Amino acid sequence: MAKQSILKWGNSLGFRLPSEVAKQMRVSEGTEVTYTLNGSQLIIEPAAEELPAFTKADLARAIRKGKPRADPLGRRKGKEVL
Repeated sequence: MAKQSILKWGNSLGFRLPSEVAKQMRVSEGTEVTYTLNGSQLIIEPAAEELPAFTKADLARAIRKGKPRADPLGRRKGKEVL
């Protein structure tokens, strides 16, 4: 376990993330992270990529582009009415 001092950064406190830790976390300058507290432990993780907004028009376009599905009951064999 490595030790490091907490530094004053404006009105906040901060610490430096060693480059080896940043490489293991796959983060670099500008990467957004999320943090949570678990008791007295601080857990820092790369933020999940946000998906773009999906509109009803996008959904309709995706449905039109989709392949027609086969009838789950199979082909008609008689004069069934569905």
